[in-house]
Amino acid sequence: MSTESIIVRVRRSNPVTDVALEDADLLARITALPGDPRLAEGEGRARPRHRRRVVVVAFAVGLAAILASAAYAISQWIGADVVRPPVTRQEYLSAQKQLTLPPAVSWPTFNMPPANSVTTRGGGGGQAVVIAMNAWECYWVRAIRARDVAAQQDAHAQLKQLLKRVYEAPEGAPEGWTPTPFPQQPFAVFAHDGGLDWIKENYAAAAAGDATGIAQSCRANAQ
Repeated sequence: MSTESIIVRVRRSNPVTDVALEDADLLARITALPGDPRLAEGEGRARPRHRRRVVVVAFAVGLAAILASAAYAISQWIGADVVRPPVTRQEYLSAQKQLTLPPAVSWPTFNMPPANSVTTRGGGGGQAVVIAMNAWECYWVRAIRARDVAAQQDAHAQLKQLLKRVYEAPEGAPEGWTPTPFPQQPFAVFAHDGGLDWIKENYAAAAAGDATGIAQSCRANAQ
């Protein structure tokens, strides 16, 4: 876009139409000056754009406080069925007994929310599911870079099992949506925004040897 067109747009949006002559002359002199050569150096080169989906598990502190964990968007918000921090913590600990992490990876310590906070029932298990997914994604990235085929297959198999614990909320569903009947196993709920499809596309690409997507997720959601 030319400098002239920008000036025209600015003038049109200016509610003050009575511009003093000396102001107009000053503007003309400024715009007549040569441009900054440093700007010309980057002219014609488009800056790369990076898109990254981040996974979050949401807790309610007072009304709502978010605990961020990547590279995707999860909806585990306050709803009608909410629980206090000790219940959420127990859900998280119980889920560890049902989920598997990669070799040499341990569960991060549960950061207890404030005593006056509440969490959607199942939020502790959802946090564990997301942590496990991220751990296996990072493990898969390392396996691809190391050309460790057996480790790649193990990571892919584990993530396929974890995806069975992930639900996508229906379009237009409230933020506190949970599946009916309520799952008795650890689960996570993703918002209906394409995040789950993005994850599946990343896994398909990784299975073909392209770790770009899961590497982005690994970095964005690393514990």
